[in-house]
Amino acid sequence: MKHELALILDFGSENRQQTAKIVRGLDIYCEVLPASTPAEHIAARNPKAVILQGGGSVPAPVLELKVPILDLRGAPCDAAALKKFLVDKAGFSCDWDTAAFVNGAVESIRAQVGDGNVLLGMSGGIDSSVCALLLHKAVGQRLACVFVDHGCMRLNEPAEVADVFQKQFGLNLICVDARDRFLNALKGVADPEQKRVIIGEEFLRVFEEEARKLGRLDYFAQGTIYPDIIESGKEGGKNVKSHHNVGGLPDRIDFKGIVEPVKHLFKDEVRKAAAFLGLPPAIAQRQPFPGPGLAVRCLGALTRERLDLLRVADAIFRDEVLSANLPEPPGQYFAVLTGDRSVGVINGGRAYGNTIALRAVDTRDFMQARATRLPYELLDRVAERITREAPAVTRVVLDITPKPPATIEWE
Repeated sequence: MKHELALILDFGSENRQQTAKIVRGLDIYCEVLPASTPAEHIAARNPKAVILQGGGSVPAPVLELKVPILDLRGAPCDAAALKKFLVDKAGFSCDWDTAAFVNGAVESIRAQVGDGNVLLGMSGGIDSSVCALLLHKAVGQRLACVFVDHGCMRLNEPAEVADVFQKQFGLNLICVDARDRFLNALKGVADPEQKRVIIGEEFLRVFEEEARKLGRLDYFAQGTIYPDIIESGKEGGKNVKSHHNVGGLPDRIDFKGIVEPVKHLFKDEVRKAAAFLGLPPAIAQRQPFPGPGLAVRCLGALTRERLDLLRVADAIFRDEVLSANLPEPPGQYFAVLTGDRSVGVINGGRAYGNTIALRAVDTRDFMQARATRLPYELLDRVAERITREAPAVTRVVLDITPKPPATIEWE
């Protein structure tokens, strides 16, 4: 299903994502492309209107489109001004909402897949969960979901995923225990980008192997979302960090193609789709979790012992935040096992243990974020429990850096 497109051409503006969010809030579909995008690519998108953001001269092909153009270069713009331009001048019908997205996504999947079978990598997170239900609506029993335990999941997460999707939704979910395989591939690797690439490649290899076991599976589906594409520097943007489902995929795969049903959605839009599709709050409101999992929250080389230590600390932090019943809980919060060692005192003697960092942020779109002002009493309980229940930890610190300049994840 095609929707009217408002195209935002970015000349280097820091506000491009905020503008896109405002436009979509008007029930108008929009995309962000760098101003350096080839003219034929822009024309192929067939935009109904163009918004210029940032600085620099307007490319001649843009002027040749003969569509309304709003020049925001060097000027702040609010929802009222954008609505006046897009609705009153450009004549958008404002027909892009959650229901329209779901219907369009199902139609698009059917058009791409035809009578083929689909293999979905199920992580249990919100993105792949929404993909699973969209694919199920589109192709029914021709969908096979594979959940891979790569040894970097949160505490008890593999069992929770199986319970929700096998028992509650009745999906064809195959659970693969690949912990040893991934940890062996990651042995001695400390560089975060290398971790992401290795995990991306291993994921795809596992899916290919499962595909051969299951018979004819033509397409591979994954839960890529819009920020993944933007932050990975695709379509001419600046690279912030590689995502395993964007930058880490090998050039050759054993499928006809890749299906990415939510690749043009922001995280809050994925959550709206989750609620619309009937996913329980435990899934619909689940915090974002990177594809490489705890591998990029456990700084330095990975071992089973270090990952188990981080699992316990992370579970304690999440448990205490939930138990606190905060009026406005953080948008995302987790623990990080840093590579730093710290002197402590255990049983009256000197101990040399690990340092855990806590990260909690408030954000609407995960493109920008600020540190959550957590109550000190809560932080005190978290630190006390972590050092008591995970005695290899001798120090707990709090990360209060906003995004930007920091990313939400540490690696």
